[in-house]
Parts: sequence; structure tokens; C-alpha cells
Amino acid sequence: MQNAQDSSPQLPGLERSLQIPREVIQRLRNVIFGFDFFVTSVENYQANGVLFKGNIRVDASVAYDRIAARLKGELGEEYVLYLLEDQEEKPVAVILPKDAAEQPLPAVQEIGLSVLFGLATIATTLNANGVLLLQPDQLDLSPGAVLSALPGTLIFLALLGVHEVGHTVAARSRGVELGRPFLIPAGLGFLGSFGAITSFRSILPDRAALLQISAYGPAFGSAAALAAVLVGLSLSAAGVGGAELQPVAFDDSLLVGILGQLILGSKLGGPLPLNPLLAAGWAALLANALNCIPVGVLDGGRIAHGLWGRRNAGRLGIITLFLLGVAGIVNTLALFWVLLVVFLQRGPISPQREELSQPDSETDRRLGIGLLVLSLLVLLPYPGLVSADLQAL
Repeated sequence: MQNAQDSSPQLPGLERSLQIPREVIQRLRNVIFGFDFFVTSVENYQANGVLFKGNIRVDASVAYDRIAARLKGELGEEYVLYLLEDQEEKPVAVILPKDAAEQPLPAVQEIGLSVLFGLATIATTLNANGVLLLQPDQLDLSPGAVLSALPGTLIFLALLGVHEVGHTVAARSRGVELGRPFLIPAGLGFLGSFGAITSFRSILPDRAALLQISAYGPAFGSAAALAAVLVGLSLSAAGVGGAELQPVAFDDSLLVGILGQLILGSKLGGPLPLNPLLAAGWAALLANALNCIPVGVLDGGRIAHGLWGRRNAGRLGIITLFLLGVAGIVNTLALFWVLLVVFLQRGPISPQREELSQPDSETDRRLGIGLLVLSLLVLLPYPGLVSADLQAL
């Protein structure tokens, strides 16, 4: 006599060995998915989950809420539901055991790594501001050298902190828990750090949350950095500063070059005093712009994922990596950034519970697109324009 659990019509794939018990799969298909998600086939997902292909018959966010409620009612907290897109951009439902969710680093290990990366970043930032810790033959630890490096170092680190505050504010508003940030030391020129890697301890509910949390960090950080640049330029124009800044430096950034010409005007005819606010703000603006490059699990990659979905963000990331690689032939910073992304922040981005719905906040969408544009304005050069104007003076 056939068991009751086998009396319902079978789906393609149920005869194979699946990661979740067969009786659970039948309950998912017959009771939990119901009308909202019509299942057409079942297959394994990674090492411990099951993927259901089918058709969504209502709005994706509504379907998710209904299915998740039934899943909890029938099976408690034992399984986690995701609504995603497959390679053909068709909706799929993924069921994973709760203990299969990505586990954060142990607290002791996370704290240790955070402190280690933080100390390294302090060293590289001091080096960028004149202590030259990375150049032993020129090392200068005299009180005067250290004191002169402290203002720029502290301002820069504070601006990086503002970036992390932005992530934290958005995460708390969404009920998402973040991991401790890992500052990434740089030691290239006047850039002491590339910013921080911030992970998610919680599973994000949807792309709207990913977009907002990812965008608020560089939005806060860029706003603070831009304010520091403007004040620093004004102070430099008034002769308040330390080391000399050559006018040709403004050719490195389209945005800063434009601001320099607007604020400094004819003072660009010769070397200028470099105010610590200008140096720190410019470096922080660059760090925020680099993090907004739309690739991997950088803020920019997450913003692109939130705006346009996983597959479109992946395509954009491939194009971006290619362009960075080409730029790396002549630009050390671009090459270093490619290596950083490939080895530390390549991805993939962890799935959100429901990835099919578009973010509903037009403000957040505009903010995300604006940050991607701002990244270009900061990173693109201002070639020859400042120099040409100087020659005409």
C-alpha cells in the first residue's frame, strides 16, 4: 500500500537524492508554496539546500511574506526561504536549513583582526602624512614630525569613521546587524587607507535594504570629506597650511580640480600651502569614491545590485574590472585596486531573502546613482586644464 506522503503527483527531480527530506519537500510544494508560487521542478542547491523552479502568481514581496508566514507556521524556524532569480532571470525559491546560513567570524577572531588592520591603517596614515614609517631609510620619529602628521591623520581617520556611521544608521533603521569594520591600509602616496570592509551578520530582507545600507556609508563619508575639502581649500587660499601643494596635483581629480579653480582662482599660479583639512578631505573623498566602484562586494557593487539586480550588477562588475585592468597599465592605484577586489572583495554578494522586487524608495535610488556618478567625478582626471590655465596667466 502506498504511503500517504507519496499519493500526490510527483515533480521532476524528486526521484533523485535531495538535500532536504522528501516529506518536507512535499509539504513545501503542496501546503507552503500554494497558489503564490507554482512549482514546476526541484533540484539541489549548493551543499544543503533545495531549489524550486516555478512561477510567481502575485507580487514578489507579497508572495514572499505569505510563503514565509506559512513556512514558519508549518515548520517553525527550522528553514529559511529565499526568492531569487536563476541564470535565465526567472524566479526561483530556495529553501535552506537555518544552520546553513553564513556564520560570522568568532567574536575573538573578529576583534583581533579588526584591531590588527586598524593598527596597520594608523601606521600607513601616519606614513602618508609625513612620518614615513614605510621608508626606514627616511624614518623620522622626532616629536616635531609626529606632531605635524597627527592633524591630517586624525582628520582622515575621523572621516573614515563618518562613512561607517552612515552604514550603521541605515542598518539600524532596517534591523540589520553589521560586523566590525576592517580598515584596509594603503600606504600609497597621500592615501593612508582604502576605507573599510563591512560585512553583514544578518540576512538582509531585500534589495531595498541592501541599497540603503550600502549607499548611506559613502553618502555620509563623501559629504563630510567634501566639506573638509571646501574648508581646506579656503584655508589654503588664505595661506593657512603646512607643506607645499603643486598646482599640477589638481589634475588628478575632475571634481577637486574644478573646486580648486573656483576657490583658488589666480592663486593656482604657484605652490600653495597644503592645509591638513584639504589633504585629509581629499584622501577621504578618494577612499569613498574607490569604494563606490560598482564591482564585487564594494559599496558600489552592492549599490548596483540593489538598483539593478544580481545579474545586471555582475555584468557591470565585469566591465568595470576590465576597465580598471586597462587603467592599471599606466596607473598604479587602479592596478592595486583590481588586486584588492580580486583577492578580498570579489564576492559574491550574500543573497537577500527576496531579491525580485525593485527598491521602492526613489530617494534611495537617486542617491545610489548619484554616488556612482560622484565616484567618476572624483576618480576621472582633470588633464591639462589646470596646467593650461596656469600657462595662460
